[in-house]
Order: sequence, then C-alpha cells, then structure tokens
Amino acid sequence: MVAVTRRRVGLGERGRVPFALVGVLLVVTSALYVAGITRPSRPPEPGVDVAMERTTADARATLRGAVAEAGVAAASDPVTSPADTPYGQVLDENETFRSALKLRIYLTARERFASVGRTHRDVRAGVSLPATSDPAALERAIERVAVSRAGPNGTRLNVTVRGIEQTAWRNGRTVASRNRSLTVRVASPVLAVHDRVTEFERKLDADLTEPGLGQMTTARLYAVTWARGYAQYNGAPIENVLSNRHVSLVTNGGVLQLQRSVFGRSDPDGRRAHARALGAMVLTEAMGQVNAGQFAEANSLLQEQVRGAAAPSETDGVQQPTGSGAPAPEDTIEISVGRTADHAFTPYTGRGDARGVLDGFGAGSGDWLTRLTLHSRRGLDETIDAAFEASVRTVGARDRVNGSKPPPPGRPDAPGEWSLADDSLGTDVAAVASASGGPPVAIPSGYHTFYEYERLVTLDHERVRTWRHNGSTAVTTTSSTERMRVSVAVVGRHVETFHAPSNPVETVHEPAGPFDGPNLANVTNETNRSVVAARGGLDGLAGAAARDDLDESPTTIQGEWPAPLREWAYRDLVDLRGEVRELSVEVERGRVGTFETNPQARLLAKVRARRGALLDAPPRYDHVADAARVELRAQYLHRVEQILERKAALRADHGADLNETLSEHTGTSLPMLRRSLAARRVETRNDTGDLRMTVDGAPPYLTLTGLGHDRVSAVQPGTTVHPLVAENVNVATVPYGDATDTVLNGVGELLTGTPQTRLRTGVDALDSVESAHNATGNDSLAADRSQLQSDVNESIHHVRFGIRYTLADHGVGGPTVRREVVTSALARWETDRARALAVSNRSVVEAVVEETDSHPSTNMSAMELDQLRLDLRDRVARSLDTDGVGVSGPTVSAATKRVKNVLGDRVEDELTSRIEDQFNRSIERMPAGIPLLPPVSAWYATTNIWVVTVEGRYERFAVEAPRRTPAAADASLAYVRDGDNVSLDVDDDGTAERIGHNEHVSFEFRTAVVVVVPSGRAGVGDIDGNMQERSPGWPLAGPESHTPDRNSTGNRTTGPPSGGYGPGAPDLTPPDASRWESKELRTTVSGPTDRPDETVDRRRWRRPDRAGVANGE
Repeated sequence: MVAVTRRRVGLGERGRVPFALVGVLLVVTSALYVAGITRPSRPPEPGVDVAMERTTADARATLRGAVAEAGVAAASDPVTSPADTPYGQVLDENETFRSALKLRIYLTARERFASVGRTHRDVRAGVSLPATSDPAALERAIERVAVSRAGPNGTRLNVTVRGIEQTAWRNGRTVASRNRSLTVRVASPVLAVHDRVTEFERKLDADLTEPGLGQMTTARLYAVTWARGYAQYNGAPIENVLSNRHVSLVTNGGVLQLQRSVFGRSDPDGRRAHARALGAMVLTEAMGQVNAGQFAEANSLLQEQVRGAAAPSETDGVQQPTGSGAPAPEDTIEISVGRTADHAFTPYTGRGDARGVLDGFGAGSGDWLTRLTLHSRRGLDETIDAAFEASVRTVGARDRVNGSKPPPPGRPDAPGEWSLADDSLGTDVAAVASASGGPPVAIPSGYHTFYEYERLVTLDHERVRTWRHNGSTAVTTTSSTERMRVSVAVVGRHVETFHAPSNPVETVHEPAGPFDGPNLANVTNETNRSVVAARGGLDGLAGAAARDDLDESPTTIQGEWPAPLREWAYRDLVDLRGEVRELSVEVERGRVGTFETNPQARLLAKVRARRGALLDAPPRYDHVADAARVELRAQYLHRVEQILERKAALRADHGADLNETLSEHTGTSLPMLRRSLAARRVETRNDTGDLRMTVDGAPPYLTLTGLGHDRVSAVQPGTTVHPLVAENVNVATVPYGDATDTVLNGVGELLTGTPQTRLRTGVDALDSVESAHNATGNDSLAADRSQLQSDVNESIHHVRFGIRYTLADHGVGGPTVRREVVTSALARWETDRARALAVSNRSVVEAVVEETDSHPSTNMSAMELDQLRLDLRDRVARSLDTDGVGVSGPTVSAATKRVKNVLGDRVEDELTSRIEDQFNRSIERMPAGIPLLPPVSAWYATTNIWVVTVEGRYERFAVEAPRRTPAAADASLAYVRDGDNVSLDVDDDGTAERIGHNEHVSFEFRTAVVVVVPSGRAGVGDIDGNMQERSPGWPLAGPESHTPDRNSTGNRTTGPPSGGYGPGAPDLTPPDASRWESKELRTTVSGPTDRPDETVDRRRWRRPDRAGVANGE
C-alpha cells in the first residue's frame, strides 16, 4: 500500500515541475525579444513644430488677402460665360462665375504662397500649391477650392482650399511635410453682388408669368394705354394710343423700379434722366392736344396717368388709370341678349327670311340658322293651329259568340288527279244588332275616348277552292255562319306640344279660354263627319271590327279658334321677348378683349337657368289657348338658346382664328395676351435687406435713339449703339379697324386689310375730309371727297330700295306711298352724313315705322307694326353686309393719310384755333378697333390689341457694394459688366489664356395690351393707318453694325422728333442738326426729380416739312 502511494506522489510531482519551467522560460524569452526589437524614441525637435505652426498662421493670413484680391478681380472683370478654349472649357457652364472665382482664388493664393515662409533656429518652413500647367491640372485646382456665402446678407465668403503642401527643411533636407486644408472667412460681397446682378438679369428676362420687367412694363403699359384709349374714345385727338415713346418711358421706369427692388437703390443718373424724359413726354402730349381748351381737364388727368404709370414706383403696384375716367381691365361691362331676342322672333312676323340678318355675314356663316332643329311649325298661326287640332282614331275589339269559319271543301267528284289552284274565304256582314257586354278595347297611349259602343254582328263565310286537271277547272265550296260581339271606340289625342311640357288641360271639349274660345268643343262633331260617317257609320265600323279589318289610322281634325287669339298670343310673346332681351351678364373688359370669356355662352347658361320662370307653364293648362301660349313661349326660348349656342361656338371659332392670325403676323397668341392681362396685376417687393448697393448704368437711361462715344464713354469710339429697340404692332388700325368677329374672309384681314370697309367708316372718313377741306381749301382733297361721297350715296340708295321692298312685302300702299314713307323718314336727318349714320346704326328703322303708321293710306295694328319693325331691322342689317353698301378701303386709307399731311402742313404754317379745331374733329372721328359683334347681336364693345417687343442692353453696368473692411481704400467692391473677354495666365508661361466672356447686361421681352371700350363712337386704336412701329436699330439692341436694315418701307420709326402731333420718343438726345433747326422756346417742367426745384431745359425743334415737337436737351 505504501509503495503504491509513493508512486502516485512521485508521478504527480514529475507532472508539475516541467510546466512551471516552461512558463518561466516563455516570460523571460518574450522580454528579451521585445527589448531587442524596440528602438528608442527620437527626442522632440521644437524648432520644426514652431516653424510649421507659424507658417500655417501666415498662410491663413495670406489666403485671406488672396481671397479678397481675387474677389475684387472677379467683380471688376466677371466671367459669366466660359470661352470655347481648352482652359475655358474647364469652367462649370452652370456656375461659371463661381468656377472662375475659385480659379482666381487658387491662382492668387498660389502666387502669394510663394512668399510665405518662416525660419526657427535652423529650420525653414513654407507652403505651396501645385502648378496648373494644363487644363486637367487646372480642373483639379478648381476642385480644391470651396466657396460659399456667409455672414449677414451673404456679404462674406467662406473659402476652403484643400491640398496645401506644407514643408520644413534643415540644411536643404526635408525634415517634415504634410498636406492640409485651410478655411478662412473674408469680408467680400462679390458673390452677393453677383447673385443680385444675376437676379436682376433673370427678372429683366422673366416670362410674363413671373415677377420681373415684363410684368412691370405690362402693368404700366396697361395704365397708359387704357388712359389714352379712353381719352381717344371720349374725343381727345389722339392718333396713336400707344407708341414706342410710351414703351421707352415705361420700360425705363420698370428697369429703375427693378433696380431698386433688387439692389436697394436705382441709378441716380437714370432717375434724373427718366424725370426729364417724363417731363418731355408730358410736354409733348400737351402740345399734341392742339385744342387744349376743349380737353383741358382730360389732358390734365391723362398727363397725370402717364406720369404715374411711367414713374419708378417706390411702393408696390402700379397706379391704375381711374383718375382719367378709364375703367380698369378687371372692371366689368354688361352684355345682354339684346337683338338676339329679336332675331329669334323672326318666325312670328309671318314674313321675311327666317335666317334673319345672318344671310349677309360672310361665306357660309349665314347657313347655320337654317340647320336649327326646330319643329317645322315655326310660325304663329301654325303653332296655334297645332294646339287646336286633334288626332282621331277608331279602335275595336271582338269576341266570338258562336259559329266558326267553314272547313276546307273537298276535291271534285270527277275522276283524275286534280290539283289545287286557289283557296279563298269570303265574309259578308249579314246583320248588325245592338248589344252589350262587348270585349274591352285597348286605348292607344296618349289618346282618350270620345265614345264607345257594342254590336252583335252576324257574318256569313264562304270558302271556295279552285281545282285544275288536264285543262279542266272545277270549284268546290263550303259555308258557315258566325256571330261576333264587338266593341268600337272613337279616340283622340289633342294639344300636342313639341317644346312645352305635356301637362293636362283643365277643359278641352267645353268652350273656354279668351274671347269665348270654343276649345275643342267642335272636334267630336267633326270626327263623326270626317271619320265615322266617312268609314260607314257606326254599324259599318262594327262590321269592319268583326271582320278584323277596322281602319285604325289617325286623322287630324282642326279645331276652331277665335281670330283675336292671334294678337293675344303675339302680345304675350312680345312681353317674353322684352324679358329675354334684358337678360344680361357681367364680364371683365380685359377677359372679353382676350377672348378668355365667352359672353354668348354665359348668356346661354343664364337663359337656360331662367327657362322655367320665363316659360311660365302651369301644372295644368286652363284651356287649349293657354297650352298654345306656353308652346309658343317654349318654341321661342328654344330658338333663342339655339342661336346663342351657335353664336358661342362662332365666337370660339373666331377666337381660334384670331389666335392663329396673331401667331402668324405678330408671333404672339391669345394665351400670351391673357398672361399679359394677368401680369398687369404686378406686385413688387424689396427684399434687399439692409445691404444697399449703388448702381451705375451706361447709359443710365436706355434711349431709343443711337448713342456714340461722345455721349456714353463706354461706347467704342466710332460706334453708334442703340441701348433700347422696340416694336409695337397695333392689330386693328384705320381704315381696316372696323372688321368684326365675322369679317368676310377671316380674322386675318384685321392685319392685312379688306377691300371694303363699312358704311360707318366711310362716313367718318368723308366727314374728316370735308373738315380738312373746309379748313384748308386744299384741292388735293377734292377727289377723295368726291369718291367717298359717291360711295356713301350709293350705299344709301341701296338701303332705300331694300326698305321699300320690305314695305311692299307687308302690304304698305303702292310704289308712290312707299316712296313717300321712305323719303319722309330719311328727311329727319339733314345731311348725307347724318342719313348714312342713321342707316348704319339702324335708327332709320323706327323712323320708317313711325312714318308708315302716320301715313293716311295705312291702317296697321300694333302687331303688324311690330312685325314690320323686325323685318325692317333684318333688311337694313342684311343690306349693310352686302357688297353694295360700304366704302372702298383703299380710298379711306388714302384719304386718311392725305388729311394728315394737308392739316399737318397747314398747322405748321398757321397754328390758328380754327385749324386746330378742324384737325381735332378730323382725327377724333377716324374709327379704329375691332367691334365685338357676333352675328345677329348688338355691338357691345370695341377692343384693340397692341403687341410690344422690347430689347435693351447696357454697354456698361456696374454695381458697387461696401466691403466693410478696416482699410479705407478697400471700403467698396465694384462689379462691372462691359462685354469684354476675360483672360488669365493660368499656366505661368507669361501669356494670358482666354477663359471666358464678361457678358453685357441685356434683356428682351414681349407683351401685349388689350383695351376694351364701350360700343359706338370711334372705337379705340392707332388711326394713322400704320399697324407696325419700329424704333431705329430694330431688331437688336447694341451696335448698329449688328443690326440689319432698320427702316423698311412702310414702318414708322421713332427716335428724335419724327413728325405729327406728339411723335418721337422724348429721349435725352438732341435732334440731328442737319435735319432740324432750333426755335426759341424754353419751358420749365416740374417732375419727379431728385430736387423739387430742378428745372429742365427744353428746346423746340422743327424740320422744314414737319411741325415742331419738344425733346430733351
């Protein structure tokens, strides 16, 4: 036991000792290994660290200076578009200026870093940036720089430059190097200024749907044009409602307001120039009103509106032309059903063409009324007859009492193969006797029973068969008797309506209604005579019913109605016509002129909404006459609705035609007109914060006239530039301005002219020529007067013939009586002009009716006179739209221009009040505009459209902003846009590489103005016959060498004074001395200048062939 125990102890000890030794060995070995491979740490070198730290501080300060310097350089020569060069293509096309700014910061910092270095003890440290020897290296350099705006209003720059190599040397050997980034914040408003200028450019070119110059100018043009348009409409002698001089003035006002909105201030020189131009405009307008005494109040208001609309606003919005008496575009006009109510009444006159005046409204446009889905009974008598008639039928039923039809007879007894050739059954009525208990009769839908009876009918039947065999014929027969109990009913349907509700009638077959009307009391007797007796009487009908061959076809029975019922129903219709005529809707003037709203469609909706009240249909008609009355009203309303529906469609078609024509001839469209109408509600805001920048434009005021180096130093010597060019197109001008929505050959003729103008235009032209001739005695007008007089007289003769024809159609006397009536009617007007106007405005109709009524040989009722009145209106209207009535368009055009020239020369030579008054009368009577006159409708307004396109360019545009740095010399930063190329030496080869272009600040916009005035008078529009006005330099602003031929034949140009009353833009450029000579005239004009007591020198200039006008000096 002991031995075993010792062994165990010995084995256990031998197992523990080796493991302990191994552990000790491992620990010792590890310690020795670590000690062998670990190097002792290098002692610190304070000289290197200090040099590196001091160099970093210097580099940061140097970078600040480089950023400030680069910002100034970038602003003084900004890159706004990259050059098409290897180095230019490196710049980001979408952020060119920022990309170029990064490049300038990198290059400036790299250059300045070369001088950065610090030495501490024996250590020299410095910083550097990689060279940019090729475009790829330049692109990497730009990527190393990050730039962003910071600080209040973004007038500071946060700049980070990555990849700066910092190195330390000792005795020419690099002892330390590292790659690091530096971030600095520098007081430099370069990005803030650039972003403002970019915003300014964006707003200059903004679409009409966005805030900007287009909206601002549109708002001002609306104010000016509506004020001048209504002044012209109210009699002021205004030739051109909107000219380029107005466009120039309001555009510059808009630019100045936009400058203030974006930069906090506008160009002070521009404000002063604008104030002088505004004063010159007001003076020019005043001098254009040669009969100033007559229109003194209107002139004052008009000048205030021009001044207010053109001035750069210091507050939101633009003044509306309310003070001039002109409504705003959003003001409404009331449009009624009007004459449409009369034309829908045509079928009830009993005479005349059912299509009314539509027959003369252009190719194919008069046919639509004939396609209206009215019931064929359109007249008054026919409709009453339809109400007083009944549809009568006989219907029956039968039951067999006993007997039957005979069986088929057998074959002949003779031998042979007989074949059946014919089989017939004959039935005769043997007897008819009264009976009762007959079968019920089915009454057709919509019919009611007059009376019903029963009969017992005995029928004899014989059935006959015919046989053939070998040419022989044989007949076999059978017979029988059958008794039938039959019921027969006489039924009728009456008071059938096609448009009125099919309501029951309180009494039908008893006398009732106005004038002791019989209703349909006589229908039963007429039925017995026309239907029952004619078909064999009661027994005959019973026999036919028993044989099953009763004639059930309907027969119309006409009831009687009293003659006075006609006028009773007519008077009711006349009252309804009056109600319908007065139905009206209110529409915005501007939306009417731009075809954005459809008055006819709205009138249609209103008629339909009021239809129940207008129809006045009771739940049960009191009598048949009442049903006839309601049917007439329903039929009339249906016709009104159909005419309005078609007219609404025609207006939509004409709007599409006008849109197509505008697009083809002016490059604009109705949607653009509508956008311009919405853009007039301009709202501006000042979002510049507390940062105020100074603006300096060259020229400060964008003139329509050419400028050279002597006037604007930014212009290259020997070069003439046009800072502003404009074109405005008046869509409808005299003498073709009286085209309507239904011009004979389409809306395109509004722009191209029609060979024939309306009688009203010819009358006004004749009056203008006569006024000018009486004032001047100039014989050159005699031929025009003779031709116009001949056309007017021939037109009146044509209308007189049509009136006499209508009188004959209504049975008015003989030829002598009718001639006397027409002559007496026209004698109410003393002159040919007055008679022609009476014809053109249809007032001659009432005169003819009154003369007819008062003539001893006539005796017409009120209804007959009303019918005559309606037919005469149709006849006169149709006559006015035929080739025989009207005046030659070229004659009117030539006469208009001749009147202007003759009176212009005379006024230049002798400014007498009599001549001035005659000139005013001549000018103010020339019509213009587009009457909104759908077929068979009243003329409810006149509209006209001006399409304006403007392009402008600054030769130099500078913005200065404070830098807010301690150094007085660095107090501001100037950002200059002058159109130069920008070059930098980016690869250190001593030669500058072109990297981009410093673009001019320029803009272009197109807008349109629509003016809507009430109907009548002379309408609204430019009345000098020229639809297109282009300024010198059109179509490109800038140097003359960049533009094609500016002054094509037939276009008016503006610039220095160019003739007529109130012509030429009031630009601040003296007229060409070779063409104009000075006259002594100095005027003090007060306006919105910086100094209230400032006076503006004006000089009156004249050309040998023109009257003088005012222009700024």
